[in-house]
Amino acid sequence: MSETLQPNFFIIGAPKCATTSLASLLTTHPQAGIVQNKEVNFFSHDKFYAQGWERYLQLFSHCVGRKAIGDASTAYSRIRYYPNTISRLHQHVPNARIIYMVRHPLQRMESAYFEHASSRGCQVFPSINEAVRAQPMIIDSSRYWEVFDAYRQKFDESRIKIVWFEEYVANRTAIFQDVCRFLEIDNTFAPDFSRELTNSRRKAPERMAQLGRENVTLNTTWNEETRAWVIDQIREDNLRFLAHFGKPKSFWGDLF
Repeated sequence: MSETLQPNFFIIGAPKCATTSLASLLTTHPQAGIVQNKEVNFFSHDKFYAQGWERYLQLFSHCVGRKAIGDASTAYSRIRYYPNTISRLHQHVPNARIIYMVRHPLQRMESAYFEHASSRGCQVFPSINEAVRAQPMIIDSSRYWEVFDAYRQKFDESRIKIVWFEEYVANRTAIFQDVCRFLEIDNTFAPDFSRELTNSRRKAPERMAQLGRENVTLNTTWNEETRAWVIDQIREDNLRFLAHFGKPKSFWGDLF
């Protein structure tokens, strides 16, 4: 197999931060390609990693002639749950470029709550308050500094690109072209938004109906105690992350 048909960049998450949107828009770029079936989780999930590197590379067979070849799997940022991810990724692709998308941490948790409720095999909780206490991964996926710091231990910071969800949704073309610049492909290319895919909260009712959960009511209203409890867990992490990238502590409103 040609050496060029292996990934050289990774969209690692965070979950519910428009990773599906960005990955799908990159497939419209003539110099970029994305792995078949987003969320292949090769480096994170032992059962997939055990299938072997050569089998993984087959998922890029359609990327002939592409300069930027990517894998978009949000599990790669769930490092508390998949601790071997970064070392495996670095072992196979030591010069990879990493794209890490982040978002207002509580709003990200709310979208993750909807995602869990509309996913097969996941327990449905009556509100976000019960969900975050029962499913710590929902909170942990908003520990942005922890993830960034772990990746920069293996990859030079110049090879890690932070994409801020709020800036992305405000001007997708500009941020898309900034990502293209990071990937060293034509950054004047305008993405084809007619081919954009999303996995937004708006689609949750349809997915829930397919699971027979059309009569289930979801509630994203935080109670004061739980909201304070969650913010206390992520405050130091998020403030350090914001400061490192020159963002004010008020970037995500009155959280901190």
